Amino acid sequence: MLIRRGVLYHERDYAKLFGAGIVNGIGDRISQVAVLGLLLSLTGSGLAVGIAFAIRLVPYLIFAPLGGWLADRFPKKRIMIAADLIRAVFALLPLFVRDIGDIWIIWLSMFLLSSGEALYVPARMSAIPLLVRKQHLLNINSLEEVMTGFILIFGSVTGGAVAVWLGSEASFLCNAVSFLISALLLARLPQLSRTAQHDEHTQPQTASPGSLDHSPLKPIARRQGWAEFKSLLGASPYLRLMLFIFAVWPIGDGIFNILLSIYATEVFHAGDFGIGLMYGALGIGLVAGSALTGRFAGQLRIAAILTLLAEGICHILVSQSGSMPIAAGLMVVTAAISSIGGACNQTLLMNTVPENLRGRFMGMLGSMQNTIMGISMFLSGFLLEVLTPRMLGLAGGLFLMTMGACFTAVYLFFRPRLQA
Repeated sequence: MLIRRGVLYHERDYAKLFGAGIVNGIGDRISQVAVLGLLLSLTGSGLAVGIAFAIRLVPYLIFAPLGGWLADRFPKKRIMIAADLIRAVFALLPLFVRDIGDIWIIWLSMFLLSSGEALYVPARMSAIPLLVRKQHLLNINSLEEVMTGFILIFGSVTGGAVAVWLGSEASFLCNAVSFLISALLLARLPQLSRTAQHDEHTQPQTASPGSLDHSPLKPIARRQGWAEFKSLLGASPYLRLMLFIFAVWPIGDGIFNILLSIYATEVFHAGDFGIGLMYGALGIGLVAGSALTGRFAGQLRIAAILTLLAEGICHILVSQSGSMPIAAGLMVVTAAISSIGGACNQTLLMNTVPENLRGRFMGMLGSMQNTIMGISMFLSGFLLEVLTPRMLGLAGGLFLMTMGACFTAVYLFFRPRLQA
């Protein structure tokens, strides 16, 4: 962590982006805990939670590709600031919910907030390689996992406490204020265009024994038009394998995002504070995993695949745990594994996708992943009407474990070709 703090100190522009992400992420998480608690108190149904998550993710199908297109053509800084200011207004809509007949307001708020996020994320992700030096990308992507972890820890635990002690209205106000603070932090960024702000950040580097990967993916030559996607995928068999992994991972994430709340409220009977505790455990794991990511610098590809297998095994254990402390402890391990895989995957992508295509690629990837996750959450809500939470968790864990084993076998069997 000392090395990463040093990187954050030297990458001052990224530090501002990091701070903005922390602030609006914590606000969003505080609000999400309140929304989940409000839905469960009004309906008492896991299906309502599944619908909420699905509605939140559906806009990615439309707006993430649009966000990627905008990020490749307009100043990324302005896109992010505008998205924050708009979301500050939408975050206040749940204040008008009074009874079960007002649930549509929650649906509307979640849809609009998600639409703003779908425009924000491609601009943010495509901006990172413009702000930092290439040799720092793995550490920076590891810091992204740390950011997610801190958001889960402080946002979820604080969200549970705020919902219990101050009420859900205070949670929604915190969310709106967080977007305004984030916009102020983003305003201090340099103007981000299609040309990197720091030339040394994007200079190609020769691979060495100490580089990120002993057989790095080769950046694709820049071309114009959507035919670039075909050229990009055709030039890298491993990138095609990565897309399959990116398609499978959100299926499991969709199941377990639903189950974390259900485990806390229906299995362990811990209420809003239990929801915050489970998400807090997830955050601790993400931070812990980030501290280990550097050890995989020379094995990014195999690490990105094996973490899917290991995460599936952990979710099986979570589904069969006998108490809340055991389940929370297992979630720490699960999230640590996910953190390592996430940092490896993002670093591989940023080293592969050319800057002029990065926004659209990130938008396409976000659209695919969040649409799949939304469908998974929606179906999980229905399955909870006929399956117990433990049975669904076991099935989800077996699915991830099986797919992880299959991808690992493919990688090992075709390794020479995939490393070409």
